[in-house]
Amino acid sequence: MGEQYARTYESPDGFRRQTLRDHLDGTGALACRFADSVGLGPLASAAAELHDLGKATGAFQRYLLDGVGAKGSVIHAYQGAFAVEDASYSAHDKVNKSISRLTRDMLEVAIASHHGDLPDCIDHGGLDSFFNHMGSSEKDDGNYHYTEVKSNVKELGLDIDSLCADASKNLGEVYDKCIKGRRANRDFALGMLTKYNYSCLVDADRCDAACFGDPDAVPYYAANWDALIDAFETYNARLSADTPINAVRADISRQCMDSATRPTGIYRLSVPTGGGKTLSSLRFALHHARQWNKKRIIYVIPFLSITSQTAATFREVLGLGDDDSVLLEHYSDAGRGETTHDTEIADEQEARRRLSQERWSQPLIVTTMVQFLETCMASRGTKLRKFHNMADSVIIFDEIQSLPSHSLDLFKEIVNFLSEALRTTIVLCTATQPALENIDKTVRLDLADNPELVTLSGEQRRVFRRVNIVTQQRPLPIAGDGGLAQFVLDKARENGSCLAVVNLKSEARKLTQELRSLDAQSQGFALVHLSTSMCGAHRNDALAEVRAATASGEPIICVSTQLIEAGVDVSFGTVVRAAAGLGSIVQAAGRCNRNGESVKPRNVYVVPVSDDDEKGLSAVRDIKCGKEIMIHSLVPLASKNPDFDLLGKEALDMYNTAFYKDKVEGNELKYPLPDGTNAYDLLGFNKAARYEYNTVTHPDGPSAYVHCLAQSFRTVGRRYQVIPNLTKSVVVRYRSSAGTDSRELLEQLRDEYDPREKVRIIRRLQDFTVQLFDADFKKLTERGLITLADDDFELYALESDDCYDMNFGVVPDAEQKDLFF
Repeated sequence: MGEQYARTYESPDGFRRQTLRDHLDGTGALACRFADSVGLGPLASAAAELHDLGKATGAFQRYLLDGVGAKGSVIHAYQGAFAVEDASYSAHDKVNKSISRLTRDMLEVAIASHHGDLPDCIDHGGLDSFFNHMGSSEKDDGNYHYTEVKSNVKELGLDIDSLCADASKNLGEVYDKCIKGRRANRDFALGMLTKYNYSCLVDADRCDAACFGDPDAVPYYAANWDALIDAFETYNARLSADTPINAVRADISRQCMDSATRPTGIYRLSVPTGGGKTLSSLRFALHHARQWNKKRIIYVIPFLSITSQTAATFREVLGLGDDDSVLLEHYSDAGRGETTHDTEIADEQEARRRLSQERWSQPLIVTTMVQFLETCMASRGTKLRKFHNMADSVIIFDEIQSLPSHSLDLFKEIVNFLSEALRTTIVLCTATQPALENIDKTVRLDLADNPELVTLSGEQRRVFRRVNIVTQQRPLPIAGDGGLAQFVLDKARENGSCLAVVNLKSEARKLTQELRSLDAQSQGFALVHLSTSMCGAHRNDALAEVRAATASGEPIICVSTQLIEAGVDVSFGTVVRAAAGLGSIVQAAGRCNRNGESVKPRNVYVVPVSDDDEKGLSAVRDIKCGKEIMIHSLVPLASKNPDFDLLGKEALDMYNTAFYKDKVEGNELKYPLPDGTNAYDLLGFNKAARYEYNTVTHPDGPSAYVHCLAQSFRTVGRRYQVIPNLTKSVVVRYRSSAGTDSRELLEQLRDEYDPREKVRIIRRLQDFTVQLFDADFKKLTERGLITLADDDFELYALESDDCYDMNFGVVPDAEQKDLFF
């Protein structure tokens, strides 16, 4: 046949066509570049060079050039996988049969799925295997035109046998070096390696397509670590060490810089609250990245509430502007809808949507634990596209004690793989460091030989002891005489300012309303509410008010959920904390007398809230479990023994032992699924599925399933949620104190046609989004108050001022005011 084409594009300069060979070579070169730094270039290149072989047919060329057939009617993804199955892998003597089989498995699932999502290698119930569809019956199916594809391969100049043999040799070398002898779960690592290869292919394919249509659409960001370090050190030199606390902070920072020469590995940064770990960890990361030529730094934050604050701090410290291409904030999925069908991306709407997916290619990324975990657990290409950019990087996990317990074993395997196979350095930061390696010892955490980045003396740690923990065993209702609201107001009067931290958004709202009814504001107190019902811009404005008041000594009461406990640099005269887990109490205590304003330690009060006011706690199992351990174990122990220190290591170890004991025994750390399986097993050896396949489909014996991969990628990808029942990011109506109005941004988005400009606007809208649970999203949608604001990017907006309160944020049950004309 004549010239074969991969795609067409109508540009201002006329109608353009990209040849299939150019696309395969371009995608192959990009995939190889992505994977080369971790030694997997040939494997990624083979997948990329073969992914679109199915376009070498008359049927596809007629569809592409003449519009014959509907979108998706000409299948082109499987033919490359068929070619992989048929290839010879014997070009290299050192490649054994098992590595050849593994290479086939990895290449086939990646190529066949590059427009959809990774499959279940064995389906539920063991009735079928993905690899069964690589056989002769499929190859002979006329819908695939595979015989025609094979006859046209010569015209493309591809040596499929050599590509696959090189990929197999490459995979064998990496397997022997990084996976064969690993102490952690080998099959889980193979699944992650499959995702990595798939990520390289998907991103290279999308990038090559974007570059063909618009060469400026996918910029390349090279990190200039020297310039960033110079900016950081200039800023750091201005920090004072004139107080005991500041002197210890400076020493922590210096130790982090000195530790940067250590090799790639998994490290811990364990310093007390107020120890300056955010900037100290950044200092380590910058110097470590330069020392070992890392590609980027990824800063992962547990709570959505402090992402923009952290990003703003980094911009100030590093001298970056708001639109600087060095730093990317990615914490909302607003405008990042995913398609549900497996088709060629051909129309303009779909291309625009794909362009909105963040690639994490910038040198510095600020994101959330939700984004990190859901990327690693995903099966869809739109989510996994950025996974390969976690390789050869530094990833800092702030407040690691906030890691959801249901994903702990998954997390350990992920960071083991990132460190061992992808040369990524991991830093686990917290003031209350859980010994993750000792929790569920059946799943290892492979820490570096010398894992602690910082060592502090007892005297240095005592500098940060600025509070006393005062416990109360009798539960208080929020409202009424002698209730929590009255308690908070009394403590605010005694200390000039008070932070009240509760466990639920409903509690925070009710407590704030009750403090109003007690006339807290007429008594001179500013009253500020904080929760994730408020959009990021709203929370930032509220936090600015809190900081201004606490800095100037003005009377203030702040009522917040636990979002204020991680990384928010504020200092109150006292703190009242609703009973919760020990880690939360320690973090809340870090917001009291934070900079040693009072030489005499201030009190932090731990108060149980009545069950009637915390009915919703049953849905938040980790918080409920932590509260019960404190109330029934540690608080009674502290009341009987005055020398028992609730802020000490003994208390923390006792708490963690009690918290995780039943969870380990019940396999709750492996993300259990409703059908009795769990994500950890499904992404590993998948023993149950293998057994069902062998006994149900092939009852002849355990050798029936011959493939190396059995992972249920799609099942886990579609069921996994860090926060169950969290559904959509919705843009709300809010005008920030800086003058940015979400309504104006939405209008700009509606009037904009340039997809790159749309992406820029959507990034700005991140600060105006709220994550809504299923029930609330459905309720507001049924009332006609949530609309699809932009079709291209599947962006939702809350079209009601009445359901967004300027004090509390989204109020789903608010009545809409009548409209008069």
